Amino acid sequence: MGKINSCLKAVFISFNILFSAVGLMLIYGLVRSPGMSEMERMDAPSVIWVWVFAICMLGISMLGTHAARTENKSCLKVFAGFMGIGMIVMLIFGIAVAVLKNPTIEHFQSDEFAKEIMKSDHTKELRETLQKPLQCCGWTGVEDWGTTIPDSCRCPSSYGKLETAECKSRPEGFTGPSDIYSKSCRHALVYYVELGFKISLGIIFGFFVIAVIGLIIAINMIHQISHHSSIGQTAFALRAY
Repeated sequence: MGKINSCLKAVFISFNILFSAVGLMLIYGLVRSPGMSEMERMDAPSVIWVWVFAICMLGISMLGTHAARTENKSCLKVFAGFMGIGMIVMLIFGIAVAVLKNPTIEHFQSDEFAKEIMKSDHTKELRETLQKPLQCCGWTGVEDWGTTIPDSCRCPSSYGKLETAECKSRPEGFTGPSDIYSKSCRHALVYYVELGFKISLGIIFGFFVIAVIGLIIAINMIHQISHHSSIGQTAFALRAY
C-alpha cells in the first residue's frame, strides 16, 4: 500500500502531465514558428522569457510527476518550494501589470505620443501597415493624412451598404477611397492594449491559483508520507520492545 492517497496522487500526476504537455507544445511552437529565428537573432526579450517559462513549466511538471510516482519526500519538498516561488513571482507580475496598465494606456492616448508617431516616414509606413488589421484610419483620425487618404483606410462595404459601426463616407475635400474606417488607430490600439492587460492579469491570476493548489497538495502529500513513516517507526519500536 502506498504512503499517499491514491486519488490525490492520480489528480496530482494528471495535472502535472497536462502541464508537461503544455510546456512541450510551447517549446514545439517556439521551434516551428517561422519568424522565431529572426526574433532570436534580434535577442527579443519576450522570446527569451517564453523559452524560460516553457522550460520551467516542463521541468517542474516532470519533477512533480516523478515525486508523486516515487513518493519521494525530498522531491516533493523541492516541488513545493518551486510552487512557493511561483506564487511570489505571479504576485509580483500581477501587481506590476496592474500598476502599469493605466500609465501605458494614458501614454498611447497622449498628444505627445501622437506627435512622436506622426513625425517620421518610418512611423508613416508603420501606421499604414496597422490600419488594415486594426480597421482604423489615421492615428487620431483621417485628418492625419491631409487631403490624400491612403488605400489602407478603405473600409469594405457589406452588400453595397456601409456598416455604420465601422465605416463612414470619405469627408468632402479629400481624395482616396470612398468608404473609410471610422475609428482612429489610437482608439483601436488602446482597446487592444487594454484587452491585452486584462488577458495578462487573467493568466497571471490563473497561474497563481494553480501554484497555490499545487503547494497545498504537495504539503498534504509530504504530511501523508511523514505520517506513514512515523506509524511504521512506532510499530517497529513496539515489536523490538
